[in-house]
Amino acid sequence: MEAVRSNKMKLSLTLIGLFLVTTTASAKDQILTAVDGAFITPPAIIRAQDPQQQSGYLIDIYRELSQQLGMQLRLKSFDRAAIAGALLKSEADIYCRANPAWYPEPLLRWSPPLFAYADVVLSEKPLPDLTALSGPDSVIATVDGYKYPQIEPLFRNNSLKRADYLSPEEAAAAFLAGKADAVVMSEVEAHYLLPVNRLQQLELAHYQVHCVYSPRLRPLQRQLLDNYINARASQGQFKALLQKYSWQFSVKPPAKTGL
Repeated sequence: MEAVRSNKMKLSLTLIGLFLVTTTASAKDQILTAVDGAFITPPAIIRAQDPQQQSGYLIDIYRELSQQLGMQLRLKSFDRAAIAGALLKSEADIYCRANPAWYPEPLLRWSPPLFAYADVVLSEKPLPDLTALSGPDSVIATVDGYKYPQIEPLFRNNSLKRADYLSPEEAAAAFLAGKADAVVMSEVEAHYLLPVNRLQQLELAHYQVHCVYSPRLRPLQRQLLDNYINARASQGQFKALLQKYSWQFSVKPPAKTGL
C-alpha cells in the first residue's frame, strides 16, 4: 500500500513539474524581447523616469510588431557589441535599427527594409567636399567605436582629428559647445539633436534600416512581420514615425535595390 501511495505521489509531482515547465515555456513564448541599451539615443528611444512613458520611433516600431504577433513587449538592455550574440542565444528576439553589413552572422534572419538614411557631416563652415574638413588643427566629433570609411583617410594622414564621445547626443553637445569644427552622425539623429537648417551638411554613406530576428522566432512569425513591414514601408508609415519625432526630417523611402 505504501509503495502505491509513493508511486502516486511521484506521478503527481512529475505532472506538476511538467505543468510548471510547460506554463513557463508558454509564458516565454508570449513575450517579445526587444533590444534596448544606453547606446540607443533619441529619437530612436526618448528616455523617461517611468519606462512606461518612454517614446521614440524605435519604441513605436517595437509596439506595432509585438501587437502583430499578439505578444507582450519587453525591452532588455544590451551593449552594442553584444547584440548579435544575444539574438543568436535567444536572449533577445528582435532589434529594429540594424543593417546586415553591421551584423554579418549567417544565422541571423532579416526583415525587409523599413526606411533608408544617410550619415552626414555637419559644420558651420562650407562643406563642398571632404577635403574641406582638412586642417592641421581640425577636429570632428565622432562616436566611440563607430567607423567612418569615407573620412578614415583624413584620420590616417593626420589632416583631421577625431574626438570620440559615448553617444551622438554627447557628440552633438560638444560640437554646439565649440569643442569640434564638425560632427558626424546619422541624419535621423542630426535632425533631432542639431539646428540642421543653420548648418552646412555633407552626405556620406547611405544605409537601409532593417529588423534583425532571433532564430527563436518561428518562420511563420517572421513571415507575418515581414509582410507587415513591407506593407507599412511601401505606404511610408515608418517615414511618418521619423517625422513624428523629428519635425524637420524628410527621410527617403526604402530603395528598390540595395544601397
